Amino acid sequence: MRVYRDDQKFLNFRINAVMWGVVAIFVFLAGSFWFVQGVQAEKYRGLSESNALREIVMPAKRGLIMDRYGKILADNQPAYSLAIDRVTMTPIVKSDPAHRPKLIQFLAQVLQLTPADLEARIEKEKEKAVNPTHPLIIAEDLSMPQVAEVQAHNLTFPELAVNPVQRRNYPYATMSAHVLGFIGEVNERDIAAHKELRQGDLIGKRGVELMYDKWLRGRDGAQYWEYDSHGRRLEEVTSARKEAVSGDNVYLTLDFELQRRAEQYFIENEFVGSAVALDPRNGEVLAMVSSPAFNPNVYSKRFTTQAYKEIQSNPFKIELNRSIQGLYSPGSVFKTVMAVAGLAEGAIGPGTTFDCGGSGVFFGRRFRCWQKNGHGAVSVERALKVSCDIFFYNTGARLGVDRISQWAKDLGFGNITQIDLDGEKAGIVPSTAWAATKQHRKWYPSETISVSIGQGPLIVTPLQVAVMMGSIANGGTVYRPHVVRFIEHANPDNTVQRYKVATQALHHLKIPTDVAGHVHNGLWKVVNEEGGTASNARITGLNVAGKTGTVQVIAQHGWFSTAGLPFMSRDHAWFASYAPNDNPQMVVVVFVEHAGAHGGTDSAPLAKLLYEARFQQQLENARLDLSNPETLQAIKEGEAPQPGQVPKAPAQPAGAEIGH
Repeated sequence: MRVYRDDQKFLNFRINAVMWGVVAIFVFLAGSFWFVQGVQAEKYRGLSESNALREIVMPAKRGLIMDRYGKILADNQPAYSLAIDRVTMTPIVKSDPAHRPKLIQFLAQVLQLTPADLEARIEKEKEKAVNPTHPLIIAEDLSMPQVAEVQAHNLTFPELAVNPVQRRNYPYATMSAHVLGFIGEVNERDIAAHKELRQGDLIGKRGVELMYDKWLRGRDGAQYWEYDSHGRRLEEVTSARKEAVSGDNVYLTLDFELQRRAEQYFIENEFVGSAVALDPRNGEVLAMVSSPAFNPNVYSKRFTTQAYKEIQSNPFKIELNRSIQGLYSPGSVFKTVMAVAGLAEGAIGPGTTFDCGGSGVFFGRRFRCWQKNGHGAVSVERALKVSCDIFFYNTGARLGVDRISQWAKDLGFGNITQIDLDGEKAGIVPSTAWAATKQHRKWYPSETISVSIGQGPLIVTPLQVAVMMGSIANGGTVYRPHVVRFIEHANPDNTVQRYKVATQALHHLKIPTDVAGHVHNGLWKVVNEEGGTASNARITGLNVAGKTGTVQVIAQHGWFSTAGLPFMSRDHAWFASYAPNDNPQMVVVVFVEHAGAHGGTDSAPLAKLLYEARFQQQLENARLDLSNPETLQAIKEGEAPQPGQVPKAPAQPAGAEIGH
């Protein structure tokens, strides 16, 4: 009986154990079912929907960028990119572990990469991806044979998708590169700042592409396609389609022909530097060159490490826009500011003369004039013409650094010009307050002497010099320079709206008429009288006014040329100008880094080329011999232009005449 009871107890224990085990299993299954269906319902519903219905983004065409007459400087070219759909790929790899090596081998063959390089590219794309289900873009600008090869293996590798894209194209490569800028893929900071952006989107990164990105970018569209469980595309849900909206077109203030001539001059002479041409009547930038330049097409494609290294290692810093970011001493072009300030403040008069013997002592130190034998007795107009240092040393000593500083700032130095480009530098205009707050020291009067001829701690950009020259040319109005003329927006009904960038006068200086007259006369003599320092800019039939400048970059003891010295030890060369003298319509500033020659030698000839291009018709009229009966008859019959005839402008789009 005892044995039977023991067996009965053991049997009951086993039954209970099995029963509780079954209960535990059912509880586990019920809990799992509740967790999947309740807690993670949205997650799996999203995965199911993404597997059945997927969004295919249709990129919007980026707006065109054109010069003031409609010449296209940036457009779009159709291209194809290759992506791996991870949602489709994951279950395939789970069911067939050999699938991924086959895929890598196939892609390496098509893209002509090593398997290791391809794996590295995939891993890099994974790191960049914000969404783990986002397709990985592994190749761009596929050739048509590559597209055909991928599509031919669509059943074998359904995770591969060839997508049509719009690639930004700059047809003139390096031309206007620093103005146009470039585009690039968004980063995490971009996405955080702009909620409408997604991983893989392209936006402006520099120049006009950046500053006017919200107008140029447009709005992407989307198609929604049904897929089967094997990742094969079935059909589009047309009712859900969203049409892409193209970006707005942007018309620049640049004149293609002026820009081309200026860039060609720097390239042919292998010069490093900058050139700026602007309209002193409204601040429109007609040309802006920074040399050497980069090719923005490089940034439109996949940016390789090698390409990045080459750009960063370039000793001339090709990404630097020297027109607005290059900081230099203005040299003798600053004597223009000194002449205006000296006359306006009464420190000198039109007849004030100083004797130049080649050097002079100021505040216990001897300072040289560039002309070893001196200039003799000089007044302000002749001092500008021959660029006499001694005259402006005396003028600076009478003014003092603070009055010089105030006039320099009023004429556009020491602050950004507010141009519609990124990265502009403000430069430095020294004063007693600047020395105390920035350098924690006293300003010494002898330092004012160096500033008086544009040396010392005075630092400016070429654009600031152009703004200064334009302000003096137009009588004292400081305009905000701008590179965009208007934006063209196409409405859904095919009508077009144009939004003009308004002319903005930042402030107006009260330059007395007689002061402006004497300065204008002096600048005219620089170019047009014998002995002037800019005779290379002289043009028959056009009154060009300007000022040359030569900037020392190393300490010099004595009079000698730096032309034979190593490149980085040579003098800089400036020429700042405007024309016509009696009715200024264009300012041209040319700066050549380490030219080793005088501003009138290397910089003035480019200004002459640009003036000849801009005023070609006027110059042709000036050369007409009106005393010749045959010429008069030709004019009458329309075979020769009439004197003063306005040149026929290239065809412009409707509304492009605004702003003139």
